Amino acid sequence: MDYTVGRLAGKLDGEVSWLAVRAAGAVPGPEWISCAEVLEEQLAGGDPTLGWRQDLLDDYGREYGIEPPVQVAAMFVLMWYVSVPAIVAGISTALTGVSPDVSAEALAFRKHPTAHYPMEVALLSERVVSIEEAARQVEEHTRAFTDSYRPGVKMSSRQKRGAVEDELRAALRLPEEAVQAATAAEAFRIDLEQKVRTSCCFVYALPNVNPCGGCPRVRG
Repeated sequence: MDYTVGRLAGKLDGEVSWLAVRAAGAVPGPEWISCAEVLEEQLAGGDPTLGWRQDLLDDYGREYGIEPPVQVAAMFVLMWYVSVPAIVAGISTALTGVSPDVSAEALAFRKHPTAHYPMEVALLSERVVSIEEAARQVEEHTRAFTDSYRPGVKMSSRQKRGAVEDELRAALRLPEEAVQAATAAEAFRIDLEQKVRTSCCFVYALPNVNPCGGCPRVRG
């Protein structure tokens, strides 16, 4: 079966309750974030996610009455950013064996106004790519982000790259009819049987909050 980006967007839009996906010829509006612009600024030494992280820190401070732990906001923003190409490519390839273009130039997203996670994704390219090409694009796109990410707190390469692996694994597992999941997992070099996350979101650093299920800090 031949797929267009519009058809893939329709399949993706119905798979995740908290994420809307649309095909668009350009970034839909001023409240949308262009992945290409984020990377361009970050690779030039800027900090385009500073405001995003600060919104989270402000929320933590109000909710918990503490000096917010910067590592939690830093990690959630990293996970949320890399989830954009990972979810699009992971779900699409698991379902169909192909993916929309997920290079930085081909994606934009809009954040939830109060919870701050990406709630809408716009597919800006008309290209449909193979599983192998999608895996290459996810690697290049997310590595450009993780390698240049400087959120003011130390993060290991394993922590940052592990977040990409975790988001891909979750995306490949999401569809009920993931007939191509095993093939996609091989291309993405993801072990679908892994139960424990590779990265940690640091949410345990908030008062009276327990580690997430599958947290590597509580392994065994």
